[in-house]
Amino acid sequence: MSTTTSENGAGARKGRRSDSRGIITDLRFPDMQDLTEHLFFNPQEGLIWLGDKRMLLLQAEAFGALRQELIESMGVEYTRGVFTRIGYLTGVRDADLAIRTRTSGTQLDILAAGAQLHALAGMVEVTPVCIEFDQSKGYLYGEFIWKHSAESDLHVASNGTSSDPICWMEVGYSSGFLTRLMGKRILVRETECRAAGDEVCRAVARPVEEWVDAEEDLKYFQPRAADHRRGAPSPQPGEKPATPSLVAAPFGLTQPRNSLVELDRPVGSSAAYHSALHKILRVATTNATVLLLGESGVGKTMFAHEVHANSRRVNAPFVEINCAAIPEALIESELFGVQRGAYSGATEPRAGRFEYADGGTLFLDEIATLSMTAQSKLLRVLQSGELERLGSNKTVKVDVRVIAATNEDLAVAVQEGRFRSDLFYRLNVFPVTIAPLRERKDDLPLLLDVCVTKLSALHGRRLTGITPRALQALLDHHWPGNIREFENVIERAVILADDDDAIDLRHLSGLNQGGHRERVGTVSWEAGPAIGIRLPEGEMVGVGIGQQEEASHEQLLNLAKRTLQRGPVKLPDIEEVYIEVAMEQCEGNVSKAAALLGMTRAQLDYRLKKMA
Repeated sequence: MSTTTSENGAGARKGRRSDSRGIITDLRFPDMQDLTEHLFFNPQEGLIWLGDKRMLLLQAEAFGALRQELIESMGVEYTRGVFTRIGYLTGVRDADLAIRTRTSGTQLDILAAGAQLHALAGMVEVTPVCIEFDQSKGYLYGEFIWKHSAESDLHVASNGTSSDPICWMEVGYSSGFLTRLMGKRILVRETECRAAGDEVCRAVARPVEEWVDAEEDLKYFQPRAADHRRGAPSPQPGEKPATPSLVAAPFGLTQPRNSLVELDRPVGSSAAYHSALHKILRVATTNATVLLLGESGVGKTMFAHEVHANSRRVNAPFVEINCAAIPEALIESELFGVQRGAYSGATEPRAGRFEYADGGTLFLDEIATLSMTAQSKLLRVLQSGELERLGSNKTVKVDVRVIAATNEDLAVAVQEGRFRSDLFYRLNVFPVTIAPLRERKDDLPLLLDVCVTKLSALHGRRLTGITPRALQALLDHHWPGNIREFENVIERAVILADDDDAIDLRHLSGLNQGGHRERVGTVSWEAGPAIGIRLPEGEMVGVGIGQQEEASHEQLLNLAKRTLQRGPVKLPDIEEVYIEVAMEQCEGNVSKAAALLGMTRAQLDYRLKKMA
């Protein structure tokens, strides 16, 4: 057993299974000069940049006034959710900057960058008490003291003491930063808060599954239907709000319907995801027709389920039909039903999907494939709520809320005469565009966690986590097939991986098939380069995955300058690192590694023997 404490000895905690986990005893943070070099001011054009992200310089009093106005107008619960989600997204983005900046640093250097970047933003000073982690096993435990918290100080100035911890943005930021680094959901909880009368603000970080009551905190990471309802009184500070009956599950997850976790509801943390989900929850409680737009595989069906799950029709049927999967000759009978004798073989009357969905929701996927005749009948149902079965002149009244989805541009289809303009305007009451996965990279760690959990249970695997380089490969992939492709890749990885093993690059078979990588050969947050080295503008030098491009002289110069800025470097060490990475990337094949390094097999073999 090992014990880790801060310099003042506060908050000591014994490490568990320290022989198999990294327990950091030297908690001194590195100099943050490398991070400040990424902060740029351009006052002439009104621009501030941190890395490749534009920043704002905001007075603390203005920030506090905004926070207080949200509390007073929208309530504590709503405000806490907003600030938690803002912090989470910021933490995820800062984690990417930390990885890019400290490519050759230690594991603590990468973790420390999150605390230092938040301090650079003027939010909080972080003092580590204890840090233990093993990414390959998906394990992390951390204790931190937050000093000079902007949220705590501003809250006390406006409201005095609180009954609960209120450093919501710091909680979100730390959770997002660590989730991105670990490749699985990490929840940070503020256990003590100065605004609640404690001596210090103290936070604890653990994987979600290690918290017994994680749902109490996780609900703030996801917009909820209750946030979009108006007219209900706002909870006051310290008041426990009534739990609404229709609430999106934390981190976008739903409770498992069977013994498995099902990815049947949206999952994410990106700005694009939250924008779509806010619209979904806003329209869900109405009876408006919803049109879901987006590429194939982005999850339109999951968002349709989310509309129904948060609607007043939640206890009524949800009927789904893929218009493209039904032959044109049968689509009308499937939608509107059949009267006995309508055609040869119709010996019994049969209700259509509209009648089955009466009182509930009908989801029409790939609606652009409907025939013109079916479009005409659908228009009548939307206008009047009445239909006639095929072969019948009897009118049937139905009460159905329609959600339609398509990956086509219906406006173009109208211009080309393939889709009725009057039906288009009837469907286009409330359009919601679901962004492709390549524009929602912040969602990937959460998607990964859900998929691995679900698929491990499905295939009887016991996986410990994911290696940093495998996580980076997932983040760099373009994902032309969106979530559908992502699930397939992860399922293959789960099947290929051994029990008690972490998903690695070798398990991500077929990752580059049918697509391309945005960046090739990035680095992990482990000490030393895992695949290659990233240059400031995203250019890559080193060993690639799936493609290799010879580094230019200018790229090598930039790499040398950036490396030497960190301190002295021995040339033989650089050669050994590149040889080691090339051999790893080529899975021990000396000939392939030699070609990658621009030398003969004999030359590489000689160097390998010297290194042995």
